[in-house]
Amino acid sequence: MKKKIVALSMRDQIYDVLKDSILRNMYAPNSMLPIDQLAEEFGVSATPVREALVKLEADGLIQLIPNKGAIVTDIQVDDVLNNWEMRKLLEPYAAVRSATLIPREELAQIREEIQSLNTRPFDKELYIASDAHIHETFYKYLPNPFLKDVIRRVHQMSVRIRYLPENSAAIHEKAVREVLSEHAAILDAFETGTPGQIEDAVRKHLENGEKRAMAVLHH
Repeated sequence: MKKKIVALSMRDQIYDVLKDSILRNMYAPNSMLPIDQLAEEFGVSATPVREALVKLEADGLIQLIPNKGAIVTDIQVDDVLNNWEMRKLLEPYAAVRSATLIPREELAQIREEIQSLNTRPFDKELYIASDAHIHETFYKYLPNPFLKDVIRRVHQMSVRIRYLPENSAAIHEKAVREVLSEHAAILDAFETGTPGQIEDAVRKHLENGEKRAMAVLHH
């Protein structure tokens, strides 16, 4: 019984690490994930790796290859269009509803992160943390738990797609600069703008993000 619990715990740990790496595009679309190599990297047998890959396939992040391992699923044009359709429907509305609920000190913290990134555009960890921070403020203070859960799920699904431009060496700094400018405009709207200005700032950011992602796919 104890061995079974340990095996499940190891599977979940491997699952979490691989999922995070895939969402951040550390494993790029169409990358191979050989079971033997992963088992060696994690210092475990093939069993918990195989179990973790099964969970990742259920998430739609990989496709299992019998007796070999898996391949990271590709990102298609429809994935971008479908995801951004949901985001453009949900996030502007949620941001307007959240505007008076977000603590002012949290907005100040995000602005500090943006200022730091303006001098360190290649600090990927800070960029991802700051990007997640501002987008989470759109929904995490909402009183409607159903709306929060839907947006959280869409937000999670969007992560891998959102960071396509930032992972492209050719346009990384340009993409980061554009995103930081758009985030600053959203903060300005939160602090001094009307509901209409908040909605417009968030929608413009999402529309530009969709264009950036599509440009990478068509590159």
